[in-house]
Amino acid sequence: MDMNINKLNELSETRVMIVEDEWIIATNLQNVLEDIGLTVTSVVLSGEEALKRAADERPDVVLMDILLHGKMDGIETAERLRELYDIPVVYLTSHTDERTFQRAKGSAPFGYLVKPFERTELRYAIEMAVYKHRMEKALREKSRQLEELNKSLELKVKDEVEKGRHREHMLIQQSKLAAMGEMMFNIAHHWRQPLNIIGLLIQDLDEASTFGEIDDEYVKKMSSDTMEQLNLMSKTISDFSNFCKPSDTKIVFDIKEALDNVVALVKSQLENNQINIIIRKSDGSVFEPDSYVTVGYPGEFKQVILSILNNAKDSIFSKRLSSSYVHGEDGEIIIEFSETEDSVHVSIKDNGEGISDLIRDRIFEPYFTTKTDGIGIGLYMSKLIIENYMNGKLYASSTEAGAMFTVQLQRQIQ
Repeated sequence: MDMNINKLNELSETRVMIVEDEWIIATNLQNVLEDIGLTVTSVVLSGEEALKRAADERPDVVLMDILLHGKMDGIETAERLRELYDIPVVYLTSHTDERTFQRAKGSAPFGYLVKPFERTELRYAIEMAVYKHRMEKALREKSRQLEELNKSLELKVKDEVEKGRHREHMLIQQSKLAAMGEMMFNIAHHWRQPLNIIGLLIQDLDEASTFGEIDDEYVKKMSSDTMEQLNLMSKTISDFSNFCKPSDTKIVFDIKEALDNVVALVKSQLENNQINIIIRKSDGSVFEPDSYVTVGYPGEFKQVILSILNNAKDSIFSKRLSSSYVHGEDGEIIIEFSETEDSVHVSIKDNGEGISDLIRDRIFEPYFTTKTDGIGIGLYMSKLIIENYMNGKLYASSTEAGAMFTVQLQRQIQ
C-alpha cells in the first residue's frame, strides 16, 4: 500500500505537455491526465508552438500526435525537443503503417501508443517514459563524471610518469657523477706511469747537460720520447671528455668504439691490480669496422660498461680475500662480441666470486648492494638505461669461472 502511494506521489509531480491538433481529443486527454493527478503545462496544436512553449515551460514529458497542423509533423518536433531541451516524447497516433512506425522509431521515442488506448496504458507509458529519461540522464551524468575522472587520472598518471622520469634522470646523473669519480681515479693511475717517465727524462736531460752530452740526436730522441708520453696523456683526456659528453638525443654510434673508449681508461688500473682484460669476438674472427652499430645514447652506454667492469673488478678483489682464491692466479675479464641479423650481444665475463643464487633475482633492484661502501644504484641504472632508454636487454648469469653480464642492443644496418 505504501509503495503504491509513493508511486502516485512521484507521478503527481510529473508535468506533461500535450501536442494534439484535434481539440476534442486534446481536451479529453487533458482531463484524463489531471484525473490521475498529473499537471498539464499546456495543450498546443502545432510543432512550432510546442517548441516555443517548451522553452519556457520545460515539461517532464510530451505527449505527441504524429500528424500535426503546420510545417512540422510530430516526429520532427520530437527530434527538435530532444535536441534543444532534452525532453522525452511519447507518441500518440492512430496511424500504424510500417513507414510511419519506422520514422518514429528512428527518433528514439520514450513510448508509442496507438489510439484508442486505455487509461492505464497511458499512465504506464508516461511513468515509464519519465523513469527511462531520468535513468538516461543519470547514466549520462555518471558517464560525464567518469570521463572527467578518467581525464583527471590521465593527468595524474602523466604527472607521475613525468616525475618518475625526472627521478630516473636524477638517478642517472647521480650514477654518472659516481662513474666520473671512478674515471678520475683511473686517470690518476693512468697518468702515473707517463708522468714518471717524463720526470726521468727531465732528470736525464739535467745530467746530459752537466756532462755535455746534448747533441741533435739526443734532442730528437728526448723530444720524441716526451711527446709520446704527452700524447698518451692527451688521449686519456679525450677519452674522459667523450665519456662525460652529454647524450641528450639518440644517435647512431659504434658499440665497439664506445667500449674501447671505456676500456682505455680503466685498463691501466686493472693491469696494476693483476687483472687482465680481453676483448674478442665469440667466433674468434677479426673485428670489422662498423660491424656493431646501434642507435642510442653513447655516453650512457659507456656508463653501463664502466659499472659492469667495476663490479667485475670488485668481485675479483672479493674472491682474492676469500679462501677460494688460488695464490698467484690473475684476475680476468673477457668481453665477447656476437651478433645476429638484427641484434648485437656484448658479454662481460669475469673469474670473480660469481653471483649467488640468493641474490641473483635482486642484483638489479635499486639500492640493493652487497658492498659495505656501495649505494646500490649502478646495476639498477644500467638496466634502466639499456632497457628503458635504448630498447635493449641487460641480464646476468653465473658461469663456471664467475659471473657474466650480457648487454643486447638492436643492430643498425649500415
